[in-house]
Amino acid sequence: MMAVEFTEKVYVTAANLPILLAMMFFDPVFAVIVSAMAGLWGCWRLSSWRIALFNLSAYLLPAAAGAFVFRAVAEPLGVTGHDLTAGLLLAGVCAGVGYESLNMLATSLGASFAYGRNVRSFWRDEAMPFLRSLLVLACLGLMVAALYAIAGIVAVVLLFAPLFASQYMFQLLVREKEHLTRQKKLTDEYLEMNIGLAAAMIVLLDSKDQYTARHCAAVAMYCRDMAKALGLPESQVEAIHLAGLLHDLGKVGTPDAILGKAGTLDNDEWEFIREHPMKGAEVLSHLVAYRDVADIVQYHHERLDGSGYPLGVRSAEIPELSKILAVADSYHAMTSDRPYRRAMSSFEALKVLRASAGTTLERNYVEILASILRDKDLAYRDGTSTDFMGEYERGRISLKLRGAMFNTDSGSESARVEGDPAAI
Repeated sequence: MMAVEFTEKVYVTAANLPILLAMMFFDPVFAVIVSAMAGLWGCWRLSSWRIALFNLSAYLLPAAAGAFVFRAVAEPLGVTGHDLTAGLLLAGVCAGVGYESLNMLATSLGASFAYGRNVRSFWRDEAMPFLRSLLVLACLGLMVAALYAIAGIVAVVLLFAPLFASQYMFQLLVREKEHLTRQKKLTDEYLEMNIGLAAAMIVLLDSKDQYTARHCAAVAMYCRDMAKALGLPESQVEAIHLAGLLHDLGKVGTPDAILGKAGTLDNDEWEFIREHPMKGAEVLSHLVAYRDVADIVQYHHERLDGSGYPLGVRSAEIPELSKILAVADSYHAMTSDRPYRRAMSSFEALKVLRASAGTTLERNYVEILASILRDKDLAYRDGTSTDFMGEYERGRISLKLRGAMFNTDSGSESARVEGDPAAI
């Protein structure tokens, strides 16, 4: 009645407990009758009569064999009656081993015929944990047998109440675990779908200006490598990589004319640009349920001296991961061709970043990026060594969208304004 699914379509029950007792204290015919009762009780709910018949035979034949094994071992040991002796327990162990071995063999064959399971892999991958559970039940059966030999049937009947309760609690725990597993799987699939939707929006934006996806991929790559060089926890490495990949998500609503404008932006156009970190963070907070990733994106254009946007906050109020993102974003913006200027060389961009270090950008993070770039080839330095879908797959596989908690602390990017060469 309280069978627990051990692996797909294979169940563990306590049916071997009465069968073991019948093999030890009654003749083989009665042991077969008890096993038939246990088998029929478990089989009547099955929709396939073939599977029901097979399950019934998987009870009957092992029970008959176990009963004969018990007698074959008990007689040479001089076991007579129901007195508790070492010989009784040893013969019971042998009967239990015989029964469980044949029952497991039948189970593996049945799984092979009915569900296409490989018999060898079943024994290698599933049988050992399965056997451990059966071993516990077998030991419990021997304890009940010993109790019966000492105190009689009344003591055994009294014992069945806690046994029934423990089996019921075990079933509840297993069901709760299965429910949590299914819940986590659905949550992961939902989050992954949302991340995919956000990534698709970046690709859509790239179709308008032919820049955003390539830029986001390069920034994500730099952010990941900087975080690793700083020795940050893996959860923060994953968070900033994802933030770098999606940091320009808020530009989806920005008019094409502004994104591709070759001249200086007017005040109204500049207001559109100033809004994109907040819009991107808002989308991420709703889609992804990664509040920390949304924070990194929201603050990635802020500056240490308060000259950034959209909030104009200063150093202590900016998350640290946003400060890292600001350096990576500024560097790649300067080393990329834009409608309003030609790309700088890596050397020139680092020179500008160092001039801004300590004033608008975090000096330590500028130097970390410089040390990483020192040993890299030209493709890495200008960001062409990666692409958006490559970075997206890399992040998706490593993250598995675990919803981990990140201890973020600070953030920023570059603005297309007078005196700031880093672009939008």
